[in-house]
This record gives sequence, structure tokens and C-alpha cells, in this order.
Amino acid sequence: MTTTARHLWPFLVKEWPALGGATVMTGLLTVAELAKPWPMKLVIDDLFARGDGAFALSHHDYRILAAIALLIMGIALLDAVATYCSDLWLQSAGERIAHDLRIALYDHLQRLSLRFHLRRQKGDLLTRVTADVNAIGDLFSQSIGTLAQSALLLCGMLAVAFTLDPLLALVTSLTLPLLGAVSFAYRRRVRASSRRQRAQEGEMASRANEALSAMPLVKAFGSEDLERDRVTGPSARRMALGIEVSRLQARFDGLVGVLVGIGTAAVVVVGVQRVAAGALTPGDLVVFASYASRANTPMRRVAREATRVSRTMARADRVAEILSADDMLVERPGAYSGARATGAVELDHVSFGYEAGRVALRDVSLRVSPGELVAVVGPSGAGKSTLGALIARFYDPSSGRVLIDGRDARDCGLLWLREQVGVLLQDTVLFTGTVQENIAYASAADGPQVVAAARAAAAHDFIGSLPDGYATELGPQGAGLSGGQRQRIGIARTILRDPPILILDEPTTALDMESELQVVRGLTRLMRGRTTLMITHSPALAQNADRVLVVDDGGIVADGPPAELVADGALLRRLGQARRQERPVPGPAGPVPASLRRIVDA
Repeated sequence: MTTTARHLWPFLVKEWPALGGATVMTGLLTVAELAKPWPMKLVIDDLFARGDGAFALSHHDYRILAAIALLIMGIALLDAVATYCSDLWLQSAGERIAHDLRIALYDHLQRLSLRFHLRRQKGDLLTRVTADVNAIGDLFSQSIGTLAQSALLLCGMLAVAFTLDPLLALVTSLTLPLLGAVSFAYRRRVRASSRRQRAQEGEMASRANEALSAMPLVKAFGSEDLERDRVTGPSARRMALGIEVSRLQARFDGLVGVLVGIGTAAVVVVGVQRVAAGALTPGDLVVFASYASRANTPMRRVAREATRVSRTMARADRVAEILSADDMLVERPGAYSGARATGAVELDHVSFGYEAGRVALRDVSLRVSPGELVAVVGPSGAGKSTLGALIARFYDPSSGRVLIDGRDARDCGLLWLREQVGVLLQDTVLFTGTVQENIAYASAADGPQVVAAARAAAAHDFIGSLPDGYATELGPQGAGLSGGQRQRIGIARTILRDPPILILDEPTTALDMESELQVVRGLTRLMRGRTTLMITHSPALAQNADRVLVVDDGGIVADGPPAELVADGALLRRLGQARRQERPVPGPAGPVPASLRRIVDA
């Protein structure tokens, strides 16, 4: 069983009652289709076989005619009921399969590690969750039923034809091997082109998502044309592949029509000769001719749906690729999920790299006592944020251990660990919804608890000035709020979670003085009584810490009281100068204005 089939099979098995019922209805529908020419055969052989010219109908003939009329209506009723049930069950099963697959795929994406998501384009993942999964649902609601019905109808026609006259049936089936060979060849080419087409759709969605998410920057740089070109390229390649698939489909349909036409002509020629020889009745020839002419429709449907299935299987391969990804944090059997942590944190000879050859931390050892406030400072790219990410277990170390209360973080339940470690990032992420919903995110807090947390975060006053207070609807990413306001909502959200350990990653960067004062006031309340690692470039914030860690080039180069390490900034300046000597930055192309030099010096 292929990887794609192995991952999709459980979703099909779950819908076996609907799919089984649809299969039965498809069989009945095939019987109705096969029976449609037979009333005319009865009319020709039983009522018209008396000779030429006009003739009178007897009472027996009227009874036969009434029976034929009832047979026609019965066939139509069977066809209607079977079509209704088959379409309903198949479409319902397709919708449920798409829903279950979409939720399973989304859940799996959330279980995958942060490392996986940082390497993937968001637009491509969104395309897999939406368009690719929808196409798989449509495969069952549209293509599978049509394909099964058409294949059964072809087999049924051949079975009836061999029963009536084996020689003529053999003539009818001569074109089927050619049709199968052509279908197989085109199906492989269509699937390959469709897979490349889906890849271009994912790239196009990713680039559009990037530009739309950074629209203020696009406007500021006037780069609308540049972003248009970034999307135009993948769109043009997707268009070319779509045209190629359409050309293959059209060529395939035309070739199928020619093969079916050849088969129908052969049936008519040989059939007349068989009637003349007395091997067939005129009614039998009508049935053969009807089957031969109508075989064009199921053959075309088989050809068309086989091509569509090939295109959809390219999408199914993309979904299965994500479902088979196993880059995730593993929760060990019997993982600890006990009482609230005291807040002791230790790193024991920890090394970590995001990729092979790209080391972020080298043999780092560190102990933080419960309730201790530790500031982590150092040049950009030194490994400060990686230190916090390992404590929060966004990643597992390549070697060494991260310990929470003396227990390896890998031996702790992920849900328990997330409750013990609160993370406040440089730019707080807000979601579409009310202010209250954003503060109470992932918690069951009620209104009074949300207000209390907002007061502690120094956010209550500005929330009260919003049009609807805590019920104010925020736009995507908290549009309409300043950076300081978003950060204070993030602090209130963290206060509500009440974690014993805090990771603060540049909480006041890019804020003006007034906003920074408000945020620091909220942080002061937040850090009280909690173990805190505060990653910062601000000497003023670092001076309020119990101790300071200076991180550079993936290691801790200094550890001591703030008065010794950050009071005069001498160590940080030396580190910065060493960095510039290792990686010199080209100077300005022209003379630097005196006003700009004064700002930079300051």
C-alpha cells in the first residue's frame, strides 16, 4: 500500500456504510441503464414482427403494450431512486471525508514542531488544508460514483452482448484494450503535470500571503509592482501547466471519441449481417446498436473521470506528505503531569543547532533558582532567544538536558509544561475577536478575571477608552492598537495563565518611552514571585534583574550582578566591536551628515 493510500484508508473505512450503500445503488442504476433498450426490443420483436404495412392490435397485444409501458415506468422509477440515493450518500460521504481529513491535517500541523513550520511556506500549507482537501472530498462526491457507474455499465453491456451473440460482442469489445492503453498513458502524464501545478499554487499562495501580511511595509516602500511580479511568475507557470493539462484532456477525449466511433460502425456492419443470417432478431440488433452508441457516454466518462482522479491524486499526495511528517516533539510514555512547578530551571551542557552546521548554542550550563529574575543580554544572533525557546521546549536540545524542577523537560507532559512556562514575545500576537477573548485566550477565565488581569497589566485604562471596551472587536493581528497596547494585552493574557516560569523575549523593543513605562509597570507585576528569564537589549531593564547573563557566539561569556556587567555597558560595547571586526559592515557610499553622526553616536 502506498503512503497516500495508507493515510487516506482510515477515512474511507469510517464511511463504509454510505459508500457501501452507494455501491448497491450504483449496481441498481446500472441495471436500469442496461434495461432501457429492452422495451423497444420487445415492441419490435413481439408487435412489429407480423409483416409490412398496417396491422390491428389484439387484446393480447394491448396487454403486452401495457406491460411494456409499465416496464418503462418501472425502469425510470428505479433509475430515479438509485440516482437519488447514490448521489446523496456519495456527496454526504465526500463532505464528511473532507471534514475529517481537514481536521486531522490541521491537528497534525499543530503537533508538528516549530522547526517544521519555520521551514515551510504558510501559503502552501493553507492550500493543502483547504483546496487540496476539498478536491479529495469532491473525488468521492463526484468522480468515484460516475467512474464506478460507467465502468459497471460497460461491463454490463458486454455481459448482455455476449449472452445475445458472442461474435458481435467480440466485435464490440475490440476497441476496449486500445482505450485502456491510451487511458493509462494519459493518466500518468496528467498526474505529473497536476503535481507540478499544485506546487505552483502553493508557492503563489505563500508569496501572496507574505505580501498581504506585510502590507504597511509594501505601501511604505512603494513595492506594489515588485510584489505583483513575485506572484505573476508562479501564476504564469501554473497557467502554462493548466493549459498543458487541458490540452492532454482534450486530446484524450478526441481519441476516445474516434475509438468509440470505430467500434459503433463495426457493430452496425457486422450486426446487419448477423440479422440477415438469422443469428439475431431485429430487436437484438436494436439492443446492440443502442449499447454501441451509448457506450460512447460511459467510455468518455471513464476517460474524463480517470484523468480527474489522476489530478486529485496529485493533491492527495500533498496531503499525505504532511500527514506522514514526523518532525514533532515526542511526549514520552508516562510523562509527568503533576503539581505546579516551583520554578527551578537548569540547563545541563546544552547544545543546539537549527540546521546541520548552524550551531546556535554550544555546551551551555545554567541554573536559575525559583523566583529569580535573570536578564539575558548580548549581541543580536548570539543565541539569547534560542535559550528561551529551549526552556519553553519549542525545540529539544541536540545534546544535554533542560531541567524543570530537576526533571528533564522531555519527561514532562507537553500540556503540563505549557502551563508552567509563559512566553511573552517582542510582538504580541492577537487574533480576530474581542479584547476580552484575546486576553482570555486558551483559558476559561470569566469577565471579572479578565478585568483583574488587565488592571495588573496596566491595560484597563486604555481598554476602557475603546469604543466597546472589552467587547471591542479587533482586526487581524490587533489592527488599530499600538505596539504598547498589544504588548499590555499580551501581559494580561500571561498573568491570567499564572505560570511559575516566564520567558520575556525583548518585551519593550521598538516602543516609545511612554509605552515602555506602561509595559514595564505591567511586567513588574507579572514577574513578581516568578522565575523569569528576560531577554533584552535594554540596560535599564537589565539593571533591575537579580543577575545578568551575557551571551555571545552560542555561549555564556559572563554571569554576575548587573552592577558589574551592564552598569556602564563596557562589556556589551566590547562584544559589539568584536562582532564588527569579525564581520565588517561596508561603510556608507557617501559622506555622513553631521546630524546623522550625532544621532548614531548618541
